[in-house]
Amino acid sequence: MFELFKIIWDLVVLRDAARKGQLNWRIWPVTFGFVLLEYCVGLATMTFYISHPQYKAMFIAVMVLMAISFVYFLWWAWRWQTKQAAGRKLSIVRNQPN
Repeated sequence: MFELFKIIWDLVVLRDAARKGQLNWRIWPVTFGFVLLEYCVGLATMTFYISHPQYKAMFIAVMVLMAISFVYFLWWAWRWQTKQAAGRKLSIVRNQPN
């Protein structure tokens, strides 16, 4: 139940940041969707492992896959953010008077 409260609180914080202009609306749904996917897959796997401990190898494999996808998502987000920052810098330079 507390985890559900944390997810709802994350939505409130994201909405507040977006209203203040600190959050890009194009990236936060992707980020939230990724976190929700990781949470659901991890919770389902953990629940299954608690009920069936003989599937320990599957549990470990899913956790490793989740870690790899997390690292990939961080790399993708960093790359996307640097491209957006470069575009903003270029527009600032173009708009400056000579």
